[in-house]
Amino acid sequence: MYLFLDLEASGLQPQFDAPLQAAFVQCDADLSIRRELTLRCRLPQHIVPSPDALLVTGVTPEMLDNQPQSHLGMMAQIARILADCRPSLLVGYNNIAYDDEMVRQSFYQCLLPPYAGSMTGHGRADVLTMLRAVIMLEPDAVVVPRDAAGKAILKLGMVCRANGIALTDEDAHDALADVRATRDLFKLLLERAPATMATMLRHAKKSGPIALMEPGEPVILGGTSRLTPVLPTIASPTNPSARICINLDIDPAEFIDLAAPDLLARIRSGRSPVRQVKTNAMPILFDWAQAAHALVDPQPDQVYRDRARALWAHPTFLRQLALALQDQYADRAPSPYPDEQLYSGGFVSDADVVACRRWHEIEWKYREHYVAWHIRDPRLRSLALRQIFLNAPETLSPEARRRGQDWLRHRLTTENEVPWLTIPKALARCDELAATGDPETRVALGQFRARLEQRRDGLTLSERPALPDALPS
Repeated sequence: MYLFLDLEASGLQPQFDAPLQAAFVQCDADLSIRRELTLRCRLPQHIVPSPDALLVTGVTPEMLDNQPQSHLGMMAQIARILADCRPSLLVGYNNIAYDDEMVRQSFYQCLLPPYAGSMTGHGRADVLTMLRAVIMLEPDAVVVPRDAAGKAILKLGMVCRANGIALTDEDAHDALADVRATRDLFKLLLERAPATMATMLRHAKKSGPIALMEPGEPVILGGTSRLTPVLPTIASPTNPSARICINLDIDPAEFIDLAAPDLLARIRSGRSPVRQVKTNAMPILFDWAQAAHALVDPQPDQVYRDRARALWAHPTFLRQLALALQDQYADRAPSPYPDEQLYSGGFVSDADVVACRRWHEIEWKYREHYVAWHIRDPRLRSLALRQIFLNAPETLSPEARRRGQDWLRHRLTTENEVPWLTIPKALARCDELAATGDPETRVALGQFRARLEQRRDGLTLSERPALPDALPS
């Protein structure tokens, strides 16, 4: 079974933006449509939407405010859909890099299981990734629109129209129209490039790329537009779902004898020999026989084989590589904001998973007390209090409600340098876009600017010092 999905969101930052629309199309094995569903929600109070995103999607201020369902309610509904449809192949367009991450972050911030889309029997397939693989291996199978310089344009609407699939500019960025077009493009790729697609579909689950890399023989790895010969080596010391590969286009004599600190400096340079392959992110990965013909400016196969043997035979290289990558992010400071702590704070414990499930089931008036006694993870405690403040502030104690009001005021209006979009930043961006926009764009920006100013003026300015972006638990 296939479950095609698409999101439209308030912006491009999964940690600080939110889905506003979600569409699903469920299909049988033959891609016949069984069910379709579109969901919309109100914009959460603490999020300032990107003016750029609203111009692209055509969302108006009224659409942000006048939906019957809350963001928390929509995310809970999406979680139920993913649970009810398992196991399915989840398919989207640029979904692994964007939609999946947006859902995961929103699940986490709504106290729902963050990995419901990837650790519950579902496979994950990205039609944009598969399209890139087809273009590199079977370029005659699909028509690729290009700009004046000859660069491929892989926007969903333009690719669809170039290949006879209806998706107008007006329909593009409506979630249901996009998801229908994604299904049609997926079907077309299966028909025109069956061999390439069969390999890519095996990579929709981790077992596919793992099996291909396990022998430690040279394979072909794809990026956005180019194939590279690589040698799979060690497991990533920092990502349990990744394998480290070495670029065989580069002579290993340049780096094979380096000690870990010098090797790390080379990896961080503009000519790193290291490629990390995420086995859970549908990599473009092929065995030598299937894809070597598509390499650009290839060297004789024997050159690649000799380089692979030299890497395996070296007495210290793999050890130094592991040491170098182990320290790759050692100097990265952890974020102070719970929004950005999904990966840095470790997996949620089984006890807290159960506690969060129960938190969703009880009445709002009991949830603040429940958080204090039953949720142990400090990230989740802060996020739980945030959700209570955003959805049922009247049920909080006076002190917790006051802290919530201070937090919201700071979140929306601070002039400090913060990683999320604030009202002052959004107003400045409106002015930038209006300076070069056409009359229709300026009208839309004027409406959005009026909404931002109304929101800002509705907040009571405080003399309190800037607060951390977390509700104290």
